[in-house]
Amino acid sequence: MNWNKVGYWVLLLGSLVIGVLAGWGGFFIFEAKVPAAMQTTMLATEARVYYLCSGLLFGFVIFGWTWAGIRIASNFAVAKTKRESTPQK
Repeated sequence: MNWNKVGYWVLLLGSLVIGVLAGWGGFFIFEAKVPAAMQTTMLATEARVYYLCSGLLFGFVIFGWTWAGIRIASNFAVAKTKRESTPQK
């Protein structure tokens, strides 16, 4: 089993959960700020879908930035290890 792939799947799942929670929080703020007289069933449904889809997109953005950070950090670590292991003249 390749643990790097498992780690990336866990990272993706965690990022998506954080994104959905952020979208859900945005929807609750929407419900609290928009007066009940102005809310319709259609508006509430559209807002719920919009905020949850935005949260999913936010989760993918979190995953992308984190993945890029991991790749950059690992490349620097490999380069540093190579510099330290080569004999100096």
